[in-house]
Amino acid sequence: MLIVSLPPVHQEVLLREIITHPYVEAVRYNTGMSSAYEPLEVIRRIQEYARPLHKPVWIDLKGKQLRVIEWANLPDGPIVLNHRIKVRMPAKVYFRGDDCCDLKEVVDGTKIYVDPLPKAPVGRGQSVNILSSKLEVEGGLLPLDHAYIKGALEEGVTNFMLSFAESLADVGELEDALGKHIARSKTTRICLKIESQAGVNFVNKTHFSVLQRYRLMAARDDLMIQIGGLNMLDVLKSIVKKDSNAICASRLFLGLEGGDVSMADISDLELMKLLGYRDFMLSDGISRDHFQAAIKFWQDYKQE
Repeated sequence: MLIVSLPPVHQEVLLREIITHPYVEAVRYNTGMSSAYEPLEVIRRIQEYARPLHKPVWIDLKGKQLRVIEWANLPDGPIVLNHRIKVRMPAKVYFRGDDCCDLKEVVDGTKIYVDPLPKAPVGRGQSVNILSSKLEVEGGLLPLDHAYIKGALEEGVTNFMLSFAESLADVGELEDALGKHIARSKTTRICLKIESQAGVNFVNKTHFSVLQRYRLMAARDDLMIQIGGLNMLDVLKSIVKKDSNAICASRLFLGLEGGDVSMADISDLELMKLLGYRDFMLSDGISRDHFQAAIKFWQDYKQE
């Protein structure tokens, strides 16, 4: 199965093209994106195309994922995060494109200062990864997450992904939120995105009987930053061993960023299938910027 990430819904042509394509079997909406519309309207516009086709829609909630909440005025100001953090120094901060900086100071829990400065502008909604021997992120679901839960359930969308799932407490918070907004449907599904060492530890120490209520995802973009490339293979094996229906997400078809799907991309896809992955999800960037090429390759690949 191929899951494709949706663009902001004001990009209506691409939105419709992705949702209605016959080789796209499900779609995912990243709630971390900035939108011109309120959550209920976002879901309504997605469902306008998805509902008639009975195509599953997954709402990706950000939870404990660290994101930038305003454009950073570097070097004159800090980078402001959506959650308060406590971090043990030394620490590294990774921005988009695996751009790495040293974390120098944390002020008031949410304002971080780095050196050297990031190579690209640090914009609102951008995710960041902080690597340290000890990192504590305060809080879980944010008001925007709750707004998307409410809007999704009102529009009949009952599939949710939880970013940076690291404990049963994280999952319990989401289940409580679902029950709070609308009585939870028996068909509600939760996918736990494994994106950190803490998430890996959670999977490894939690019994099958507990995890089988959920679906797991190897969210390879942030996960690879967090644990390092040399550890990825063992972790990818452990995730699909715990959940035979686990989704392999991100860092797929990266050759498209330079022109075309490469032999490395094909080898990666074949290896993931050998490990046991059958369902795959394209990242925001590949889905948004290279959908035509990606879906053509997938169509040819499936036909072969």
